[in-house]
Amino acid sequence: MKKILLVCATALMVTVAASAQNWAWGPKVGATFTTLNGVGDLKMREGVTAGLFFESVACNWCVIEADLLFSMQGFKADDTNDTKVRLNYISMPIVGKYYVIDGLNLQMGASFDYLIHSGIKTDAATDINVDGDFNKFNIQFVAGMAYDFDFGMVLEGRYCYGLTPVSTLTQDVYSGMLQVTAGWRF
Repeated sequence: MKKILLVCATALMVTVAASAQNWAWGPKVGATFTTLNGVGDLKMREGVTAGLFFESVACNWCVIEADLLFSMQGFKADDTNDTKVRLNYISMPIVGKYYVIDGLNLQMGASFDYLIHSGIKTDAATDINVDGDFNKFNIQFVAGMAYDFDFGMVLEGRYCYGLTPVSTLTQDVYSGMLQVTAGWRF
């Protein structure tokens, strides 16, 4: 499955690069704040996201952007053991960026995530592997806002809401993530 995701990401990037007259790319790094929707008494887990973005101008007010990111997600249980569930993904968000004024843009799209590691950490245990308890693929709805500066910097905030269940144990648990990133466009 990792090979399929890599082939799809590569094909998308090559297509954007080959067909676009005006395209850009750059690194992106930031923070994630995630939890599970549909489950009470959970706290947000803070994490890191980092990777590359590629974008192609569709018209003078719309840009298509595809990212390839490592994303730390999960949640913290509200218990005495300080239980943290770690879900690490390779994420490929694809969004349309609609420019409102100058560099200010609104974003909407989807993120296709592949789970590369899941584990539980408590005060008593270091890292318990629970790969079978979580689905390997997650699809999220993405909405956000960003500002693209003329000198190349991009500041971005997105909210991602899971459309597919995260857990294999129940069908009523979906991811929720706030993502704040900074990038540089070349």
